[in-house]
Amino acid sequence: MEKRFELMGLLDRFRKVSSIEKPASIEVQAVPGMICAPCSGKGVVMADLPDPVFASGAMGIAYGIEPIDGVLYCPITGVVTATTPTLHALGLETNDGVEVLLHIGVDTVTMKGEGFVSFVSQGQSVVAGEPLMIFDRSKVMAAGFSDTVITVVTNSYDYKQVSAIDARDVHAGQKIIDVELAKV
Repeated sequence: MEKRFELMGLLDRFRKVSSIEKPASIEVQAVPGMICAPCSGKGVVMADLPDPVFASGAMGIAYGIEPIDGVLYCPITGVVTATTPTLHALGLETNDGVEVLLHIGVDTVTMKGEGFVSFVSQGQSVVAGEPLMIFDRSKVMAAGFSDTVITVVTNSYDYKQVSAIDARDVHAGQKIIDVELAKV
């Protein structure tokens, strides 16, 4: 009986998701090796990220954005390599093999997907500038979490150079990370 109620809850959630309108894509002039901002907001350099694992560079070269809205746009052209049931993170890979992790907030995994809606699935081809998901910033903050969107090149150390910008005002679609595509 309990399983039936869980399934019904899942179906209710799906109905809500299917009634949400997908935002329009933004225009992005993406080039190989360029990782774009997935949202607009205040830029946060890696050392100042609100999570010590990301701030240390242990996951790869990262850049954060304190978003002004809850739309997450695709920062690359490639494929979705990983999704999570909690919808707080996505894995992507460029057509050149650069692996990118998008992580919304810190400790938002505990929200179990509440306030997050994804428009993509694992294995799906994506284009820079298309909306990947939306999230409710007020729900994230009401739960007591930072809503900083963190973009990480998880295979950073496979490349000769990966560098992030040092800008305070960031617009969705602008370059935030540059990857020299030559391998180490």
